[in-house]
Amino acid sequence: MAKLHLITYGCQMNEYDSERVAGLLREHRYELTENEADADLILVNTCAIREKAEDKVFSKLGELGKLKRRRPEVMVGVMGCMAQLHKAEIQRRAPQVDLVFGSPAIARVADLVAQARREGRPVLETGEGPLVKITARPASASRLKAFVTVMEGCEKHCTFCVVPTTRGRERSHPPATIAAEVRELVAEGCREVTLLGQTVNAYGRDLTPPTDLAALFAAVNDVEGLARIRFTTSNPYNLTPRLIAAVRDVPKVCEWFHLPLQSGSDDVLARMNRGYTHARYLELIDALRDAVPDISLSTDLIVGFPGETEDDFAATLAMVERVQYDNVFVFRYSPRPGTPAAAMPGQIPAEVKAARNARLLEATTRAAHARSARRLGETVEVLVDGAAKKNAGELSGRTRCNRIVNFDGQGRVAVGDSVHVRVTEVLPHSLRGMLVASPEEAVCSSR
Repeated sequence: MAKLHLITYGCQMNEYDSERVAGLLREHRYELTENEADADLILVNTCAIREKAEDKVFSKLGELGKLKRRRPEVMVGVMGCMAQLHKAEIQRRAPQVDLVFGSPAIARVADLVAQARREGRPVLETGEGPLVKITARPASASRLKAFVTVMEGCEKHCTFCVVPTTRGRERSHPPATIAAEVRELVAEGCREVTLLGQTVNAYGRDLTPPTDLAALFAAVNDVEGLARIRFTTSNPYNLTPRLIAAVRDVPKVCEWFHLPLQSGSDDVLARMNRGYTHARYLELIDALRDAVPDISLSTDLIVGFPGETEDDFAATLAMVERVQYDNVFVFRYSPRPGTPAAAMPGQIPAEVKAARNARLLEATTRAAHARSARRLGETVEVLVDGAAKKNAGELSGRTRCNRIVNFDGQGRVAVGDSVHVRVTEVLPHSLRGMLVASPEEAVCSSR
């Protein structure tokens, strides 16, 4: 068999796309290899959300150019968001690339690879294609947990974001198709699925008849043998009381919600075209915590957006203190070519972004630690993933609230088991605990 090496940058959707590509090419006799020097085909799955990610890709393509000079028969391809957005620049800066294709063309990856080999010239395919549900996965993919794309594209047009350009309009897969995929995954040993979409809580409104994510939760919940349902990423604009009630009422939906805020300033949110105010966001947070008091919350924040003042930044710090997130992803604003924000006045100097980034990270870390400290002594339900990263003699898994827990359970439980662990130590990025025979206080456990 020919050998395929995949390099993935970016979000969970990209990770899932790489899995699908590996699965599709496996059907055409390509096996995965971890060593790019052994590969016959190298595909770089790219992200265009931030400039730093793009710089990494071009640096990697430079390295692959050296490999290709030593082994001219090796085929190099670029896929994903950068391929969709910067195909001409990729050809100019990396002429060694044989194949460039966007996310809509993933279903045809085998044909595109064959075409590039047959014609001996670069092949570009970045047009919008029909929505295709791809369930192929490589043999090496985790059988315990899986991503399931429920919709693709985005129509929010935030002024800093290129996703509507790179991923296209919102298009949802039918509920029956998604449920069938989950059943297949469970038959292979899957216990947890994460439902993916750029704006996942907008799911289903484009279908005929229209439906929503709450109804999809109910359909997936009915799949026998599945233990947990997660979903990401949501937009506050589309968060409805019906969806909040479903998070509370559908048993397999985990008590974890990722709800990007981006900024605590109404002025900045307006310039971002986010469609909500900080007051509306807080109403949603309160509604979530009223429905599920122990829910775990995470968010995305951008510092240094054009025109952001010290008062604007202080408003973001105040939101972090008010909400007390369990986890926060902080990003420095990076101008994306072709987006309205890139041409806005008041671009923030790099050193100001760096200083604000450090201050925000300090605040979010402090808040997250305070939230974690509340877990000490609690008994939590853990889905066992495998051996702990830093101690092969221990097991590791995640709570329903998405916290990593390491514990001594070797010889007593197996990967895929749901067990109860009493938290004995709170660490910066994980919890440690002791296996207990039965739940005494099953926090973030089954309802």
